[in-house]
Amino acid sequence: MNTRGGRLESFVLKNFREDSSAESPELELVVPAPEIENPLGIELRGARVWSDQTTLYNASQNSVSVNPGETGRLVLRATIGGQPIEKEFTFHAGLYTIDLTTRVPGSSALPVSLAQDGPDGSPPAVALTLSRGAKPKEDGTVYEGVSALIDGKLESTPREDFEEPETITGTIGWAGFEDHYFLTAAAPERADALRLRRRGAKALQAGIVTTRNASGPTETGYTLYFGPKERSLLEGAGHQYEKALNLGWFGPISLLLLDILQFLHRIFGNWGVDIILLTVLVKAVFWPLSKKSFDSMKAMQKLQPEMEKIKERYADDQQKLSQETMELYKRHKVNPLGGCLPMLLQMPVFFGLYQLLQNTIELRHAPFALWITDLAAPERLMIAGYGIPVLTLLLGASMFLQQKMTPSAADPTQQKIMMLMPVVFTFMFINFPAGLTLYWLTQNILTIGQQWLNLRTPET
Repeated sequence: MNTRGGRLESFVLKNFREDSSAESPELELVVPAPEIENPLGIELRGARVWSDQTTLYNASQNSVSVNPGETGRLVLRATIGGQPIEKEFTFHAGLYTIDLTTRVPGSSALPVSLAQDGPDGSPPAVALTLSRGAKPKEDGTVYEGVSALIDGKLESTPREDFEEPETITGTIGWAGFEDHYFLTAAAPERADALRLRRRGAKALQAGIVTTRNASGPTETGYTLYFGPKERSLLEGAGHQYEKALNLGWFGPISLLLLDILQFLHRIFGNWGVDIILLTVLVKAVFWPLSKKSFDSMKAMQKLQPEMEKIKERYADDQQKLSQETMELYKRHKVNPLGGCLPMLLQMPVFFGLYQLLQNTIELRHAPFALWITDLAAPERLMIAGYGIPVLTLLLGASMFLQQKMTPSAADPTQQKIMMLMPVVFTFMFINFPAGLTLYWLTQNILTIGQQWLNLRTPET
């Protein structure tokens, strides 16, 4: 904390690192930039805007140490036009929340320019400012942006999409900045608007605006959250901070998977092993459906000679060809889509796990074994200076083997498409999180085992 401006210069999370390497420094949540002021500044808004950026505050003490179960208090005091201005911080041991109370003079005690309405007709107000520069990206998957709870609904804007200054009115639950895994935000007791703007190429600034009292001082309370987007911690912070954990359409599935993984982790203590066991559980649930799928494909293969005859007979009549083909399927009780159904039904699990790996702090920098040190990032085995995606190549090989074991379609075009699938999936998974690749590879291995058993099971 710097007494010049009474702002945060640094906020380090000692339990987290910038990256997964052993030499990585502790994680810094304050990201400065030349174009912006540091966070937790005060602005007084009227016909002009006054900022405390250069104001020299007096601190009630030089440092604050908080023992477990206790709180610590720090008060910063300064004056504007001879009138007192204060920031009071209350720190809680073991929590990522900080209580902040700001006290500023009433409009009548301030210079006329700060007591008048703004150029847009807005009444005199006080704003708490938050800011964030841009961190160097480890890879293309890193997300940073503005996040706010407006009228009970989460509003998020990626940094790249933020262009023009914006003023948002409504019930401001909280507002701040986020990336995939961390949140820096403030929840006001009351607020009238949220002002957002981009400074320079990448720096962002947010102001939580509250109308000032005309006569007496204006006191505004905030609950700050500077920490990981861990569900239990966000819920404990109150103010619906847990809504910052945005898992998209598959959120309920992601949270269910997280509960299962956390249960397994308490037993086995390795997130990679937990993902493998989760895959086994998912496979067990879909085992009967997969067996029906294999049986359907075998039945389809047996019908190939009859289907070829129908194609020859009705080559010039597509409508009749379709009718006879469907009648053949119906007569032999074969579902032509049966082979695709298990994969389609498992796609919500796939996307739920993808969102989980991208957005939950529990799996950030979670190691598995050997060269896989971060299940939430793409895996690479360094050989002679080159990063080889070994797990992804194994996934492609498993898909190729799976295709060879699957009864092939009679249509040559369809055969070529199916044989291309392993290549397509290999390229698609190269930059996917290692945990997702591990899930799909394990799924393929289990499916190959089931196919092997099915091919050797005599028909009844």
